[in-house]
Amino acid sequence: MSRRIRLGWDNFLKYIPLLKVLVERDLKKKYRTSVLGYIWCVLNPLLVMLIMTLVFTYMFRNQIENFPVYVFIGRMMYTLLSGGPGTVMRSLVSNGGLMRKTRVPYYVFPLSSFFCVFVDFLFNLAAFAIVLIFTQAKITIHVVAFPIVILEAMLMTFGLSLLLSIAHVFIRDVGYIWGVFCTAWMYLSAIFYPLSSLPEMVQRLISFYNPLYWLIDQTRTIFLLNAWPRYGNVLKGFGVGGLIFILALLAYQSSKDDLILYV
Repeated sequence: MSRRIRLGWDNFLKYIPLLKVLVERDLKKKYRTSVLGYIWCVLNPLLVMLIMTLVFTYMFRNQIENFPVYVFIGRMMYTLLSGGPGTVMRSLVSNGGLMRKTRVPYYVFPLSSFFCVFVDFLFNLAAFAIVLIFTQAKITIHVVAFPIVILEAMLMTFGLSLLLSIAHVFIRDVGYIWGVFCTAWMYLSAIFYPLSSLPEMVQRLISFYNPLYWLIDQTRTIFLLNAWPRYGNVLKGFGVGGLIFILALLAYQSSKDDLILYV
């Protein structure tokens, strides 16, 4: 087993230059026709946050303290966990030509798309910093726990991305199903409303079984309550993220020889 892991790692290192080229290609393709380019990565979440703040603060009389930070955290985590896999899932199919012409590990393509998603998330973090400064949010020592939340989120996102990219090769309807699921996921994650506004039974279901809410709750605890994230949510986040990641690796191992037949 250790020998297989070592060979797999050596094989991965060999394809890092290709991975770098693919990431650069995807990033350039995404913004090459845009006038503002990468500025949209920061501007878009800020504009969405501004619109939602105006709507829910002034039209619906929302009383949540520091609502811009509250809603930005929810949108930021939702965009990562829903939009990330939604982008990566098409990576194998869209690179079918390269897969047929070159002998490279197929996981390189979902991985390169995932790195592009990670770059977008870094821009979101820059926008988040702007919101924190603009709203004069209090920053305490508890911010050192935020990288832990990011690690949980990345583990979940990559696991979901790899699983969906494999499923999308065999069943093209997966993209539509994922879109419908994410719409329901958004409304069940307390992104723009307080969890306490829901019936108690629904609150328990969301807080115990919704991985997206665990990430949102941990981040809000750090930046809005200035406290350490709940230990239980951290454990559940890593547990579910690790489980999804392992399932994704197993799915890739069992299907990698058949992928080329369907792309």
